[in-house]
Amino acid sequence: MTLEQYNDAIKEILAEQQKIGQSTAQLAMTGQANPTNPEFTRIMTSQWTLMQKIAKLNTELMMGIMTPKK
Repeated sequence: MTLEQYNDAIKEILAEQQKIGQSTAQLAMTGQANPTNPEFTRIMTSQWTLMQKIAKLNTELMMGIMTPKK
């Protein structure tokens, strides 16, 4: 993975997190942002998945598992 690919992946994740934030806010405004709501649980699961992806990408970056741009 190149640094450019890393940056692109992070941008995609941040865009998805923004969508999650908007969905969570909508649920919160209607009083539905709670663990008993399956939609809220799905959203939080997808947020957790994104956090794991970020952690993996950051670990690879720190470990130097990047390839030079060709």
